[in-house]
Amino acid sequence: MLKTGALLAVPAARHTSVVRFGASRDAWPAFHHAIPYASGTRIYCNRVNQIPVPWPSPHAAALVSIRPWPPDLLAGRLDRRLRHMARHAPPGSMLTPWYEAGPSNPRGYDKAITATAVQHCQRYLRHFLRHTNIAVGSLIAGPAADLGEWIAPGLDWYGDDIDGEWFRQGGQWRTSYFQRRQARNHAEWQRKARTRHPRVVVGETNIHDDQLRPEWFTMLAANMAARGGGRILTFWAEPGRARQGHGTGPWPPSARTILTLRNLAAYYGHHGMKLW
Repeated sequence: MLKTGALLAVPAARHTSVVRFGASRDAWPAFHHAIPYASGTRIYCNRVNQIPVPWPSPHAAALVSIRPWPPDLLAGRLDRRLRHMARHAPPGSMLTPWYEAGPSNPRGYDKAITATAVQHCQRYLRHFLRHTNIAVGSLIAGPAADLGEWIAPGLDWYGDDIDGEWFRQGGQWRTSYFQRRQARNHAEWQRKARTRHPRVVVGETNIHDDQLRPEWFTMLAANMAARGGGRILTFWAEPGRARQGHGTGPWPPSARTILTLRNLAAYYGHHGMKLW
């Protein structure tokens, strides 16, 4: 049912790997209704020093992006709010500071948001929240090997925001390029996490052409399953929220895309099994 060609066949790793699906916050209620096995959402706190208090998603496992001003964070001036935020965060909660930070600066961050500052923020949050239900990680947009100085070692998880459009050319999938990018990213995350099995997250993903979404989500899930599993959070157009790249659209998509997502979430979901 899940095969859309030999290229996209689901791998044997299905039986040992768990891949959880989710969606960005505005689409989450309808997404979860249509995809019952979905279990995660993405939440953006885009104002500097905006710390969500209390934790903004007490039921679904949320990946929350924040923008803590480095001097304030490192001086402990955000500790009280961070502690309050974490108090009621459920297991499976995730946090990342300054998502997609990098030399190309796709988010238009202040020039003070350097690679060193981002690593300091990641390390501080990882240490401060280490005894809570919030796992702290890095979220990039681009090849991990080119962004190593923006990624701290020893974090709880590693991930990227990924656009299906990047892997199309001349009306065809650039399959070899996709596989190489994913393999190199995983190798970099193994090095940073100091383990063969890093926790991996796709923080947002989609592709603009709805006819291609079933293939894209299937290919991405199969690749993630083959590398040990992880979490895939789909992104759907949100009012006033720009996304890097162009691969998005409103929820709901076509019935075929919804059916594919429902089948993938059920096939890889392994309800009752822990993700990591």
